[in-house]
Amino acid sequence: MAKPKQPVRTDASVPDGSGPLWLLADLAEELVSLEDPDAFQEAVLARALAIFACRSGAFCSFDEESGRIRLGAAHGRTQGLRPEELLAAQPIRDAVLGRRRPFLASDAASVLPSAPSEWRAMAIVPVIGAESLLALLVLGDPPGGRPFADSDAALMAALGGMTAAAMENHVAMREFRGEVGRRMTDMIAQLNRTAAELQRVKTFADDFFESVPFGIILFDTEYRVTFHNRAADRLWPEERSVLAAVRRTDLPRRDPEWESDLRDVLDMQQPWIAESVAVERPGQEPMRVNLWCSPLMRDQGDLAGGALIVEDVSQRVQMERRLEVSERLAGVGRLAAMVAHEINNPLDGIIRLVNLARRTGAEAGDARVEQYLADASKGLMRLVTIVRDLLDFSRSASGAIEPMPLPETLTEAARAIAPAAQAAGVRIAVACDAGLPTLKSAVLYHVMLNLIKNAVEAMPSGGAVEVRARRAAGAVVLEVADTGPGIPPDVLPRLFQPFFSLKAAGKGTGLGLVISKDLVERQGGTLAAANRPEGGAVFTVTIPLGPRG
Repeated sequence: MAKPKQPVRTDASVPDGSGPLWLLADLAEELVSLEDPDAFQEAVLARALAIFACRSGAFCSFDEESGRIRLGAAHGRTQGLRPEELLAAQPIRDAVLGRRRPFLASDAASVLPSAPSEWRAMAIVPVIGAESLLALLVLGDPPGGRPFADSDAALMAALGGMTAAAMENHVAMREFRGEVGRRMTDMIAQLNRTAAELQRVKTFADDFFESVPFGIILFDTEYRVTFHNRAADRLWPEERSVLAAVRRTDLPRRDPEWESDLRDVLDMQQPWIAESVAVERPGQEPMRVNLWCSPLMRDQGDLAGGALIVEDVSQRVQMERRLEVSERLAGVGRLAAMVAHEINNPLDGIIRLVNLARRTGAEAGDARVEQYLADASKGLMRLVTIVRDLLDFSRSASGAIEPMPLPETLTEAARAIAPAAQAAGVRIAVACDAGLPTLKSAVLYHVMLNLIKNAVEAMPSGGAVEVRARRAAGAVVLEVADTGPGIPPDVLPRLFQPFFSLKAAGKGTGLGLVISKDLVERQGGTLAAANRPEGGAVFTVTIPLGPRG
C-alpha cells in the first residue's frame, strides 16, 4: 500500500542549507513504500521540481534491451517533448551515457529541438543502475531562466543514484515476490499432487483391505480394536477388544493357556496361531476360522500394537468332512460289493433248491411243505433285493460322471415311474425353469428316480407328485413334493440311516435314500426332507453352481 503523499517542502520551509538534502532524505523514505510505477515516477518528479525550483519536467523510462524510451510522468510545459530526441543528441549521450553525469544546458532549444520555447535552462539527469541506464529525468523552465550551477549537478547525480537504487530495489522485490510466488505455486501444486497420490494410495489401501477375503483387525497395546475391515466386521461387528472377541470362540474350552499365548504377541513380540477355531454366531451355524496374530512395529522400532488375521475355513472343513464321509462310503461300497458277491452265488443255488423242493412237495401233496417253502422263498427274494441294493450302493460310491440336461433327467425319471403311478392313481407333474445349466452327473437321474418312486409308493390311494427345478442363490434346487401322509417328526432324524425304511416289511431295504444322499453330496450338494405345511412331504436337492454356472 502506497504511503500517503506529504506536501513537498522547499528551501523556505526548512533551515538554510538543509532544504534539498532534507527533501532527498524524505524522498528516499517515501520511495521505499511505493510499489506502483506511476506513483513512483510522480513522487520522484515532484521532489526534483521542488528541489531545483523548476516549473516543468518529465520522467522518461528507458529499456536498454530494446533501446526504447517512453515518456512517463510529466509536469508543466512538456506537451511537445519528444523523448526519443533525448538520446539522439550527441552532447546528451556523451554526458549521461559516457560520463554518467547529468547534462546541463543554458539554452535548451540548441540541444533539444522539441524543448518548449519557454524553456531556457535544462537539465537531463541519468538514472543509472548497477549495469544499465534505467531512466532519464528532464528538468527545465526554472524561474527567470536562470542556469543550473555545478552544485546542482552534484545534487542531481545524488538524486539519480538514489532513484536508480530505489528502482532496482523495486525490481528486485518484484522478482523476489514473483519467484516466491512461483515457488509457492510449485509447492502448492506439488502438495496437491502429493495429497492426490496419498489419497489414491489410501483409496487403494482401503479398497484392498475391504476386498480381501479374510478379516483384518488392528489393535493397540491395550488390545483395543483400532481398525477392522468388512470381513472382520461380519464376524465380530460389535467387539472393541481382541481378547473379548476371541473369548466368544471355543478356544477357551480347548486351550486354557490361549490368553497368555495371545498376550505374548505384545509382551514377547512373537506370533500366535490358532487353527480351526469355532466362532458362535446367533441364529447361524458356527464358523470355523484360523487366527494369525503378530506384533506391529513403528518406523522407530517401538511397539504400536498388533494385527489379527482371520481366515474363514468353514467351507474347507466341510469339504474335508465330506471327503471323509465319501471315503467311508467308498469303503462301505467296496465292502457291500464284496458281501453281495459272496452272498449272491450261494443264494442263487439256495433259491434253485427251494424251487425244486416246492415242485417235489406239490407232487407229493403235502400242503405244509409247500407253505414252508413259499415262506422261505419270500425271505430269499428279500435277500435278493438287499443284494441288488447293495450293488447299487457300491456303484454309487464310484458312479460315472457325465453331463445331462436337467429337463431331460427329470422327464426320464418321471416317465420311468409313470406305470406304477397310473396304477396307484398318482399324477406326476414336472416343471423346470428356463435356462437351467447342465449338471455334471448323470447319476442324478437315479436320485430323482428314487425320490419320485418313494413319493408314489407313499400314496397307494392316489395323490399328486410335483417335480420342480429352479435356480436360487447360486445353486440349482430340485424338489419332489407329494400330497401323502407326510413323515412322522420322530422319524425325520433317522430317515437317511442305512436299512431304515417306512415301507412295509418286504417292500424296501432302507438303502435308497442313503444312496441318493451320497450321490448328491458327491456333487457338493445337500438332500433334505421336510413336511409341507399344506400336507405331504417334500425332498429338496440343492446343488451349488460354480463361478460360471
